[in-house]
Amino acid sequence: MNTKDNQRVRLTKRLLRESLIKLLGKQTIYDITVSQLCEDAEINRSTFYKYYNNVRDIYEEIEQEALSASASCIAGVNAHDKESIIQQVEGLLSHIRDNSALYTLLLENSADGEFPYKLIEGTVGCIADMHENIPDSMSSYAEYCSLFVVSGALSIIRKWLSSGMNESPHELAELILNIATGKNGFRI
Repeated sequence: MNTKDNQRVRLTKRLLRESLIKLLGKQTIYDITVSQLCEDAEINRSTFYKYYNNVRDIYEEIEQEALSASASCIAGVNAHDKESIIQQVEGLLSHIRDNSALYTLLLENSADGEFPYKLIEGTVGCIADMHENIPDSMSSYAEYCSLFVVSGALSIIRKWLSSGMNESPHELAELILNIATGKNGFRI
């Protein structure tokens, strides 16, 4: 395939993704038809079927791209170094802020309800793995504590997005870490 064809493929897929995101702002993934998507993207149905089998395929591609981008923000975090965690979580939150429309849509309109948990488990979930912060008397409950922290981080991020992201990514990263580790008076 030559460069021009590659550009055409990328453009076509980008137009379809953008149209799907736009339509998801108005209706659920289950209500969007291929015809509607193609009309919005100004693309022929046969072109759509050249790259995708259904609307859900594009949604899954968007989801995977978001998960990969999010994971790369947190890659290399040292779960035993508070400053490393704060920097990485801050980078993730900055990425989410910069792409807030997409993440709001994916968090609130998840087709199978799994995106929010995949996002958190693949990113902020590293905080929940800091088992040294769990007292020995509670070690048998480590998995429950981890689930609590992951769900709490997800709720904080959702609230932050829906309320206009008034706190800086750094402030929010510190808050999440402090709650997760019980530091600065926060206890779980």
